[in-house]
Amino acid sequence: MIPIDGPGISLIAPHQPAQIDPTPVAKDNAAVAKENAAVDPSGGAIFEDLLKNVVGTANDSIQNAEAVGKEFAAGTRDDIHGTMLALSKADIELRLVGNIRNKVVDAFYELWRMQI
Repeated sequence: MIPIDGPGISLIAPHQPAQIDPTPVAKDNAAVAKENAAVDPSGGAIFEDLLKNVVGTANDSIQNAEAVGKEFAAGTRDDIHGTMLALSKADIELRLVGNIRNKVVDAFYELWRMQI
């Protein structure tokens, strides 16, 4: 590591691993129930609503781009710039939904492989 010194910049100390006490801590049933009750289940509902909103928006955008593309191909629309913007927007939103899906699946597999 190269030390950096200057105004507003402090030297960074090398990373020291945390000291972990290897002795197991016994928990009674009341402590376990309290920890489980502290988890807010509404977070899943919020995430579900967010995903539904993103997928619905992407679907609407794709349908709009398809309609605009058909109008342009039929000759009823002569705005190539607007057509390309609609198609590009739909493509970007579709890729966003695909990337979100991939991240959620990766997170699921990480949790699945986690050893308890």
